[in-house]
Amino acid sequence: MWYHAIAHYGTKRRYWWNRQKEDIVADVLLPFVSRQVKPVNRRGTPSLFNFGAVQYITIVKTKTRLKRPAKGKTPPELSNETFVKNNSATDEFVDSMRVLKSSESGRSLIERSLSEPENKIFVIMKFGDETLDSAYKGVIKPLGEEHGYDVVRVDEIQDSGNISEQILENISSSKLIIAELSGERPNCYYEAGFAHALGKEIIFSINEKYNIHFDLAGYRFLTWRTEAQLRDKLRERLQAIEEKGSG
Repeated sequence: MWYHAIAHYGTKRRYWWNRQKEDIVADVLLPFVSRQVKPVNRRGTPSLFNFGAVQYITIVKTKTRLKRPAKGKTPPELSNETFVKNNSATDEFVDSMRVLKSSESGRSLIERSLSEPENKIFVIMKFGDETLDSAYKGVIKPLGEEHGYDVVRVDEIQDSGNISEQILENISSSKLIIAELSGERPNCYYEAGFAHALGKEIIFSINEKYNIHFDLAGYRFLTWRTEAQLRDKLRERLQAIEEKGSG
């Protein structure tokens, strides 16, 4: 059998084809899980590839080698969504990589590396604050749903599990993160940092009466005073992300 991998990062793809299973694990999955920068060969020229920017990995299995077209960059089968879906080896890799499982969270990390993100926005923010709760319920959640996302905040999760693990798991499985950092809660900054380390698309926002932490001063924030301002700016950002994804 021959194995092939597709790394998805933003609207771009990076392909590996005609490999053995152990090569896919060593050259693709382990660097992705550990967020490494690795040397790769790009059209015969050595270069570096940042696995930290990869959102998820797709694995394909075939009985025969794929042929690279004379003038093409990649075997055309790997750009065919139906072919990729019908020849998926995702479950096989999740099951066969139990050797990497040192804990349930370790298995979750492996499964995340082989799973497409859900069409979900996870919202990182302080809750229990009247102004921020109103902004979430009146602006962030309905606007995200208007754009076709499921929108979740940790206090809405009906589960008796560990809250910290639930937060990290939801960040890992979400396509988009909104980090509303008003209130200067250290946990929110930690969670935003985790999302950044996973290469997630993050929308930062903050009420103008709060200061942006110096570590994030270089990032683009949606600053707002009223819910109307937040609504307009967030709608514009969501539309820009949609256009980038379809371009």
